[in-house]
Amino acid sequence: MHELGITQGIIDRARAAATEAGGVGVKRLYLAITPAADFTIDSIEMYFEMLAGEDPFFEGAELVFEWGPAEATCLECGRTFTAEGEGARCPGCEGDQLRYDPATPMIQLTGVDILESDDAAE
Repeated sequence: MHELGITQGIIDRARAAATEAGGVGVKRLYLAITPAADFTIDSIEMYFEMLAGEDPFFEGAELVFEWGPAEATCLECGRTFTAEGEGARCPGCEGDQLRYDPATPMIQLTGVDILESDDAAE
């Protein structure tokens, strides 16, 4: 259930970035998720709808996800490699038991499309 806190953090950072840029709302949030994430995109979307669904600042906002890399070590053969995408596997032995570098972020807000006051008037 830590996805709730993660999603709230994303919302808070997006609001701060949009407000700092003079925005009156958010149209799109760009997120990079890595294979180190121990949650699904669906869970972030669900919590986003729950937390921001009735907030006028995020009305109609969409989440745009892209996969980012994560350093991983295969627990089966010991190989260290850069894992990319959902369901990453070891390129050496095809093992799926991976340990990710703890410094690797699971998800990051990488950009925000803001709604400016001129846009809101239209």
